[in-house]
Amino acid sequence: MNAQEFATIASAVKAAYPNANIMPDKQSKNVWYTMLSDLDYNVCLTAIKEHMSINKFAPSISEIRQKCSEIVNGLPKDWGAAWAEVLDSIRYKGMYREEEALKEMEPLTRECVKRLGYQNICLTENLEMDRANFRMIYEQVSKQRMQDAQLPIGLQTKKQELRMLSSQVVAALEMGESE
Repeated sequence: MNAQEFATIASAVKAAYPNANIMPDKQSKNVWYTMLSDLDYNVCLTAIKEHMSINKFAPSISEIRQKCSEIVNGLPKDWGAAWAEVLDSIRYKGMYREEEALKEMEPLTRECVKRLGYQNICLTENLEMDRANFRMIYEQVSKQRMQDAQLPIGLQTKKQELRMLSSQVVAALEMGESE
């Protein structure tokens, strides 16, 4: 979104929430613009309109980014539907067609099943425990993915660079210890 489009959004937020002390000065407007400028104007405007329609209080930057992410990416299916997908896969593919079963799962479900182990779920004697563990993993991974999707692209890139650098430092330290 460009500066003129942001000005329209800022004016709308201020008009809808006149008692809120949002963007009171040029510096705070610059912060807001910096944090929202990577968003598509129409998506952001839709998110703001939705927020105005259902919230009494002014939005924060994170609330706007969250709503924009939900509009663009949609919400993940709930863990119960994902678990049903796992059980159906086991029922119809069995334990011997693991690769085929995993390919047909949604990416988030697949990641969680891999963490638990497809074969382990197939052979479990305590399906309720696996269900509980799946739920915990699914909700954590889903939350992390949604938060990552909210971040500006530049910040996502910076985080990845820092993770890679950190893993390189750890690897170098481990190499030094083994010598």
